Amino acid sequence: MAAAPVFYTGILYWLNVAIDLVAIVIEAWALIHCIRQRPDAFAALGTIAKGGWIVILVLALLITALFGVFGGVFLLGLIGLGFAGYYLLQVRSGFRDLMEGRW
Repeated sequence: MAAAPVFYTGILYWLNVAIDLVAIVIEAWALIHCIRQRPDAFAALGTIAKGGWIVILVLALLITALFGVFGGVFLLGLIGLGFAGYYLLQVRSGFRDLMEGRW
């Protein structure tokens, strides 16, 4: 019976590490995509300016990298992941529509 908690904590630790790595990759992907876009394209989409998105995504990446999604700043890590997800799902798809002429 004593081995069960040791097994459980090991699995939980590696699961948290995997989730943190996935969150860092998603946030880095959003940041790299944001940096590569033209500043006037953000105005054409009617979203936050490029500088604002860069600040938001850098802060999200730093908080997640330093504290992890399940670390001491749980809520901030999830909020940062939410911002990166919003950027990738809404703003990035808006850029794609804008470039393809569907806007």
